[in-house]
Amino acid sequence: MGPGMLVVEHAGRHPATPRPGAVIDHPQPGLPADGAVAVGGAPAWFRALDDTTLALLAICRTDGTLLAANRQAFEGSGLAPAEQVGRPFWATGWWSGSTAVADRVRAWCAEVAAGGAPVRAQTPWFHADGSERTLDLTLQLVHDQATGTAYLLPNGTDVTDRLAAARTAARATAAQEEAEALRRLDAARSADVAHLRAVEAQLSRALELSEKVLANTADGIYGLDTDGRVEFVNPAAVRITGHSRAEQLGGEQHALIHGRRHDGSPYPREECPIWRALRTGVPVTADDEVFWRRNGTPVPVELVAVPTIEDGAVTGVVVSFRDLTDRRAAAEQAAELRRLEEQAAQERALSDRLQQALLTPPPEPDHLHVAVRYQPAAHGAQVGGDWYDAFRQPDGSTVVVIGDVVGHDSRAAAAMGQWRGLMRALAYDGGGDLPAVLRRVEQTARGLDVSTLATAVLARIERRPDLPGGATRLLRWASAGHLPPLLLAPDGTSTVLHTRPGLMLGVSADAVRAGHEAALPDDATLLLYTDGLVERRGADLDQGLAALQAAVADLGRRPVDELCDTLLARLVPASVADDVALIAVRLHPEDRPRPPGPARPTGDG
Repeated sequence: MGPGMLVVEHAGRHPATPRPGAVIDHPQPGLPADGAVAVGGAPAWFRALDDTTLALLAICRTDGTLLAANRQAFEGSGLAPAEQVGRPFWATGWWSGSTAVADRVRAWCAEVAAGGAPVRAQTPWFHADGSERTLDLTLQLVHDQATGTAYLLPNGTDVTDRLAAARTAARATAAQEEAEALRRLDAARSADVAHLRAVEAQLSRALELSEKVLANTADGIYGLDTDGRVEFVNPAAVRITGHSRAEQLGGEQHALIHGRRHDGSPYPREECPIWRALRTGVPVTADDEVFWRRNGTPVPVELVAVPTIEDGAVTGVVVSFRDLTDRRAAAEQAAELRRLEEQAAQERALSDRLQQALLTPPPEPDHLHVAVRYQPAAHGAQVGGDWYDAFRQPDGSTVVVIGDVVGHDSRAAAAMGQWRGLMRALAYDGGGDLPAVLRRVEQTARGLDVSTLATAVLARIERRPDLPGGATRLLRWASAGHLPPLLLAPDGTSTVLHTRPGLMLGVSADAVRAGHEAALPDDATLLLYTDGLVERRGADLDQGLAALQAAVADLGRRPVDELCDTLLARLVPASVADDVALIAVRLHPEDRPRPPGPARPTGDG
């Protein structure tokens, strides 16, 4: 739904009269109300309903601003979305044909937005060509559970054809009654013959019009006699049920398409809402019935059964029904989307808590400044398995580790904890033979059935005052399929320490690992990072590394914490779909005091 859940207020309430004097101020352009999304930015759960067949399904701010509507609302009315979205709902083209109608819609919006009961009413609405039709409108207040944002949700079905059919049937019945009365008086009133013929012509025209309406409406319509036998059936009813006109005429409608419940059990005729209308002479509505197609499959329907009454006696019933398959499918899809979003949020929260618990503060060795950052992926994205670690060995050397587990789920986050724990435990007293440490880590992982693949760089910074060229520290490292370290000089020049990376962890416990060395000049900065910092869709790794070098070109003398934050801001977009872990080690000269400014334990960018 941004994903979020939809909460409907006062669901199921029927027509409500707007409070006298309730108004909504015209919204100010560009100023979202109540924390709602900007004009045109409907929540994700609403966009999933774009293809619904409802004549109108829209979403508005509580100040009435139209944010979006389904495709049928625009295509069916001939209105252009670009000209309607962003306007007050009552000022859109659907109500432009009548000021009184627009004022009434505005009052309804005010009533519902103020916390009143949902509104349901039949109201005129208009198409782009100026034609007036009738809409069965429901207006209610909903809340996005994820954001707390309230919205107005207008929706409705076009009942113009249904009402026209009912009016036409009523006119036909009235004309038929008048014609019958004239026939009874024919013998005594020969002068009324011309009038009778005129009435019959009117009846004929009414019947012709009724047949046209019945043939073109999307709703299925039946006419039944007092025994429930089919007297007429329109093409839509034939199409929806799959039973031909010949199969249905004269047959008992209940036994043919309505004799079983949803679960297939028998449905007694006496409990059927259509038979209740025949018995009582009172119109009956039902919104959870099922008809059965000729091929044996069920079709969910809502129906209205209106008895026909002549001389005070029930002579039959007209049944109008609508196929709810598409509407139910849309509702199920929306529910499944909400379920998946909730599940993803729960998994993400669990994995984030696990990662944060494992990402410990770095050490503060003399004349080394270690800064670390962990930035999770954007909200709603999959969970990653990125990690970092930094600790001192018994001989005073500093070890830094960066790694990334293959996968994006809670299992990947759990595997990250296993690999990190093994690496920390075995490297603590492993000395300077880093390839040997990686082999021991992999052999131990195999023995403990840790099978998830991972990449990592294990690095050790040693104090070596005897190095040529004035450097006093030596970097040793070994890579298991991970991205290369980057060494940044104070003047902004940088070197990517390219080496053959070796196999990933988890591939072969007997793989031969190579170790590498590089002198570390004073005031230089060593960067270790995961792929979320440099890899982007549509760009190769060389492009990502070049972007990294460009991003740090002016950061060589910046404080190391500022360097980390600036680098993340420059390279990691807000919508990034992968986690990012980063370690920066600044090498201060040993002939002067260590600058202040301890590293922060963790960061989120």
